[in-house]
Amino acid sequence: MPTRMCVCCRRKGEKDSFFRVAQKDKKYVFDKEMKIQARGFYVCKTKECIEKLSKNKKYDIEIQYLVKMLENIEKNNIIDILKPMKNSKFFAFGIDENINYIKKEKVKLVVIPRDINKKYIEEFLRLQEKYSINIIFIEKKEEFIKLFMRDVNVVGIFDKKVIKGILKKL
Repeated sequence: MPTRMCVCCRRKGEKDSFFRVAQKDKKYVFDKEMKIQARGFYVCKTKECIEKLSKNKKYDIEIQYLVKMLENIEKNNIIDILKPMKNSKFFAFGIDENINYIKKEKVKLVVIPRDINKKYIEEFLRLQEKYSINIIFIEKKEEFIKLFMRDVNVVGIFDKKVIKGILKKL
């Protein structure tokens, strides 16, 4: 597996542990999807490296792209937390299963992609009020598919210690 290197701290790692910045029309832009066919470089998904990048004269990247990278640190954080636990027994998968577990007061934390059907998001928000559950949103369902290697709409977590640990890290 090829490794990438951060231009700021020189740390090496796999592609998905970095943001990609590509040169487009003689300017550097945040390549969130990593699909721009152009020269580019990688930067760690940390506030420190993004701050160093903002001060780097060689890579004059506009503030709007730096802000998008910082926003993505927060949004991707839950996925990074779930990665080591992806094969554990702490998860409930799917909309109906999670709704049933919430009503039985077993699931207390739900991770929901913003791109699922709005009626389901509204249902989980109603359940949040009624059963005092925590909801964490991610941007795209695709993040779950990459993590769990299957089609997943909603992930619920029902182990109290795991939930407490996750909420502490966020």
